Amino acid sequence: MVPGYTTINSVSEQFSDITLYRSLVGALLYLLVNARPDVSKSVGLLGRKMSNPNQSDWPAAQRVLQYLNTTKNLRLKFGPVKDWKLIGYSDSDWAGDQQTRKSTTGVVFFFGEGPISWISKAQASVALSSLEAEYNALTIACQEAVWIRRLLKDLGEHQAKPTTLYEDNQGCICFAKAERSSGRVKYIDTKGHFIKDLCDRNVIVLTYCLSSEMVADALTKPLGPLLHSQFVERIGLSA
Repeated sequence: MVPGYTTINSVSEQFSDITLYRSLVGALLYLLVNARPDVSKSVGLLGRKMSNPNQSDWPAAQRVLQYLNTTKNLRLKFGPVKDWKLIGYSDSDWAGDQQTRKSTTGVVFFFGEGPISWISKAQASVALSSLEAEYNALTIACQEAVWIRRLLKDLGEHQAKPTTLYEDNQGCICFAKAERSSGRVKYIDTKGHFIKDLCDRNVIVLTYCLSSEMVADALTKPLGPLLHSQFVERIGLSA
């Protein structure tokens, strides 16, 4: 996806064949859910135009097809590793949607050095700060972590140690560990208690990582060719 796609003026002529557009995006959605996390953000942006695509959306969808055609040999690989443990990454692009000013949540979980779950979706409400946007994403990541841990337990892969969640916003981590919150962040108090409870019960452990090492970054916004190729390598896709 072109990095500037989110800033393209949407007030343009409607695409003539809406059924064709929906059919293509639906096929891309199936592919990203099952095998290709590298197109999550691109297809997510296209999916937001399902009800009313314009002339600029169709070339963007074709661009994704061209990318998939040139990278059709990429496969997800898992292991072999000595320690099969669950780790996750949580990120957010604050107010990235130029029209609604909503943020995008990006979450990815690895098990055996391979991705088993990835999320790229617009947040339900407008975040008033980057801290709130990051915390909204972290809440989704925590919910996903709890579900995956239960699933792994049912499959005989019980996670005895807390699941490490990497976060690149230090303010977000400090807020989760704080004994009490200030008046400026009372509006996210409920989510704060949920995440803090998981930390206190050793279900998750929040760990800071540099923004340059945040794997989930590519799930929140379109990247340039170099950064995207780095993401593909780190996510575990290889020929």
